Amino acid sequence: MYEDLFQEDLIIYAEMLEELATDKARTEIDKLSFKKVLWQTLNRLKREQRVCERNTDMNEAYDLGEEADWNNLVVLKQEVNKLSKMEQIIFYEHLLSDKKITQLAAEYGTSRRALTRLKHDLLVKLRKMLVK
Repeated sequence: MYEDLFQEDLIIYAEMLEELATDKARTEIDKLSFKKVLWQTLNRLKREQRVCERNTDMNEAYDLGEEADWNNLVVLKQEVNKLSKMEQIIFYEHLLSDKKITQLAAEYGTSRRALTRLKHDLLVKLRKMLVK
């Protein structure tokens, strides 16, 4: 991610040099470029932080509990067989094996958005199973 930010900042600086080359002195261009690069970088980092926080909140909201809770594990083992094929794929390959949703979407020829919705519904379903 930082490499992307750095490259974007270089592009912004080059654009500022080109845009303001005839109007302003080099020191003024550098000051304006720095402000623009700083603003853009902070904006992108804040956006990334919001995405991470949203994902963390979602994962914490659907926490399946401690591993030592054997009753939940027994219930979960029984209920997983009742899930649809795609729910089982998300459960085993994404939740347990940490395979990315985008990778699963490419492998199974479905959209990332559809898998994300299915994951959300699956987490709600699993939570309900474990609360009983």
